[in-house]
Amino acid sequence: MPDDKTDLTTLAARLDAVERALTDDDRDQPSNDASGTDTDTEAAEALSETTVADLEQSIAALDRRVSELSAELEAVRGLLGGVQAVNESVERRADLALAIAEQLAAAHDEDDGLVVERLPDDAETVGDVADRRDDTACDTDGDEAEDSLAARLREAL
Repeated sequence: MPDDKTDLTTLAARLDAVERALTDDDRDQPSNDASGTDTDTEAAEALSETTVADLEQSIAALDRRVSELSAELEAVRGLLGGVQAVNESVERRADLALAIAEQLAAAHDEDDGLVVERLPDDAETVGDVADRRDDTACDTDGDEAEDSLAARLREAL
């Protein structure tokens, strides 16, 4: 029977080591049973070495992932900087085109003189201008009939 008692003690110590390894509780604390064997200690050390190795691999994988993400972030920042530079360039070109268009419009408004063109160059009266329009209208009536759109279409067909 003494062997049964020793086997139960050894089994209890091993069970405690397994429970500690699985639950990570009291890993550094010695078991209450002082009769633990060297195999229990070796098993616990092997288990902790395996856990440490797994943790080191996880840390290395996370470090690689952080490095990859940092590189990708820098690439995105570079792309964003390029887009901003293009936007600024396009904005400058648009501002320049708008300024040129405004200058041309202002120059055209100054040179346009629509009111001046409608008035005769010499100081004619309103009646003289009306008579001249009637004369011009009579002269162009025949030309308009010949040059009308319908006449040109008939010729084309």
